[in-house]
Amino acid sequence: MEGFAIGGHCQILLTIDQVVAAKDAYMTLPARKEGIIPGAANLRLARHVGDRVARQAILAERRIDCASPEGRSICDYIVAPDAMDFEVDRLVKHVTGSGMVSAAGNRRALRISEEPLDAFRRYMSVYAREQAHCHFSPALIANLELHWDAANRKN
Repeated sequence: MEGFAIGGHCQILLTIDQVVAAKDAYMTLPARKEGIIPGAANLRLARHVGDRVARQAILAERRIDCASPEGRSICDYIVAPDAMDFEVDRLVKHVTGSGMVSAAGNRRALRISEEPLDAFRRYMSVYAREQAHCHFSPALIANLELHWDAANRKN
């Protein structure tokens, strides 16, 4: 990850097995100010950074710098921006060096132990209901107009 991971891109990082980040990169979840729920971040972020930091990121738009202790709990490798290509190449060779069969099997076993399918289904049912409630709220339009200035945006 170079630069930043905002919103959905931040959420993707929570599902990736090995994250390489530039030391000046950061993550944010701006969904609160939009008036919506940040996808599966409510389900997954606390596992990485703890409940308090997850609440701050989701409810108060706390920025998480990749090189911070919280960022390091999401990002596996923090490197200088000019070392990204080298580190990605090194990591790909390392991960695939013994073949993909064991890597795939280990990944499945880890994923099911940290996020059982029934827990994911339960979360997504709540997410869908609450997100629909948000989307049909007049407050959502007001939030978007306030924060994104849609009325004055050029096409």
